Amino acid sequence: MNRATILMYHIIDTPQAASEAKYCCPASVFEVHMRYLAESGRAVGLPQLLDALDGHGECPNDAIAVTFDDGFTVTHEQALPILLRHGIPATMFLLSNRVAGHNDWMTGRGFPRRELMSREQMLEMGRAGVTLGSHTRNHARLREVDAAGLENEIAGSKAELEDLLGQEVAYFAYPFGQYTQAGRDMAEKAGYRAACSTRSGFNNSEVDRYQLRRIEVFGTDTLWRFQQKLAYGRNESGLLFPLQYYAGRLLSRIGF
Repeated sequence: MNRATILMYHIIDTPQAASEAKYCCPASVFEVHMRYLAESGRAVGLPQLLDALDGHGECPNDAIAVTFDDGFTVTHEQALPILLRHGIPATMFLLSNRVAGHNDWMTGRGFPRRELMSREQMLEMGRAGVTLGSHTRNHARLREVDAAGLENEIAGSKAELEDLLGQEVAYFAYPFGQYTQAGRDMAEKAGYRAACSTRSGFNNSEVDRYQLRRIEVFGTDTLWRFQQKLAYGRNESGLLFPLQYYAGRLLSRIGF
């Protein structure tokens, strides 16, 4: 498989303030996205997608995996029923030191307070078939911590979540999309199977499993924009984007 897409969502809810609008996808919009994926027959779980990339399984052509960062309660309340209704597998990246807490890494920057899932809500998501992964202990900026801090945030969160949930936690996502080579190496050393970045693009058998690419989905993404993102593997979309995309590919092929 030479083209696998991983989608990234954050808050499945209407924005409470303009500051968080980028990160919010209303349930009605999310349902449109998931219905389209279900009808396309391309939605798979992240583990299945990675199996196919590793040559150990099969996936639909242009397979798509859905992921959520942070573990907001609205993922449980609003996203889960939609996922179940349309039969869409998903992966959720959790903060081991913010269980039943709130988004304090955001509120200090002018964002509304949002509650994070309790252990029981996490377990219910898992029982419903959602793969549970790690997003560090404290939503740390991994470029700003030393080696001990990387081990605490990356390996520590894996150990804490496995103890809390009673199951293996095999997948990781870098908070803010930030990581260094040391952070990437720590994710591998800690025993994760793969780690997701926020760099947009498609994944294939050549992509580093600890630098997987994801496409961020916004609440302003109409079905047409959503389809554009899936077609071109970029966070951006617009009327001129296809022309820019193919022009860029042509220039790269001729050495510009």
